[in-house]
Amino acid sequence: MSKILYFFLAGFLLLAAFTEKLPAASSALPFLRIAPSARAAGMGETFVAVAEGADASYWNPAGLANMYSMELSLTHMLYWDSSTYDYAAFSYPFSKQLVLGAHIIYMNYGAIAKISETPSGSIGTVTDSFTPSDLAFAVSAGYLLSKDIQLGATVKYALQTIDTSSASAFAADLGALVSLKMLDDNLLFGAALSNLGMQISGDNLPLTARGGVSDKFKLIDPEDLTVAVTAYFPFDTGKLTENIGAEFWYQKEIAFRLGYKIGYDIGNFTAGLGYKGLLEGVFGYEIDYAYASSGNLGDTHRLSVILFLEADNRKTGNSGNKGNLGIRSSPVLNKK
Repeated sequence: MSKILYFFLAGFLLLAAFTEKLPAASSALPFLRIAPSARAAGMGETFVAVAEGADASYWNPAGLANMYSMELSLTHMLYWDSSTYDYAAFSYPFSKQLVLGAHIIYMNYGAIAKISETPSGSIGTVTDSFTPSDLAFAVSAGYLLSKDIQLGATVKYALQTIDTSSASAFAADLGALVSLKMLDDNLLFGAALSNLGMQISGDNLPLTARGGVSDKFKLIDPEDLTVAVTAYFPFDTGKLTENIGAEFWYQKEIAFRLGYKIGYDIGNFTAGLGYKGLLEGVFGYEIDYAYASSGNLGDTHRLSVILFLEADNRKTGNSGNKGNLGIRSSPVLNKK
């Protein structure tokens, strides 16, 4: 077991060392990097080592193996200018070791005017308008390799449309989630490599690497505080940055979240709130909001709704893993 753990840790460190030497380059389909999930965004996008619930399909597919039952996550985001971002993720436990997931992303950039050009080459009149958009479909699998190690993979198809032109590509994500219980019962290491795939018109996809740790502590109740740290490396910029985030659940019902991004050109501070409830006899739910600063580009606001769809999960929210990673279960709402 220790050899496998050292393999994952050493592999990620070698990847980080290697990618620091890669030249910066432009990327196609940059919308694949925009972070969904108000919960993850409120925590400063430190979710690679938290990776709970259906949203793990995007952040780290290995986290899907935490799921005991079905879950649906929906996010709407007001992005820069008039752009909007919509996201839906679903998870389904196929067996005790295998959990399947899927997500879809749609981004709308708003109407843009078409302006004619005069014979002399000057700007003419507005003739029409078009609405650029991005779309991505993804399917994922999380596998419980052992009581301490989870692995995951995602395959996705992404399409970008600008007026009458379009471009598309297939890509893949890989992830791992490892319990470091030899150091602390609640300590997790997570790593994910996202958007491995083909080039589009000579540009690479927005390949990124994330690695980090998360841990749980007691403020008022056991494990009511989660703290996470993530190293984030976009291959096209060649710039390594760090994210720090925390989530506190008050009485297992109300969540307060904060995050800070170190080394980013724009947007450092994030914050969020969450509420977990139970619609008796139907499903459990969680409502999350996140604010993220983006400097002169304008702030972003995310609203997410998570539905816990099976009876054994209605009062627990994001479920824990079947092995030792079960300590990662989210704070629960336990109303009588």
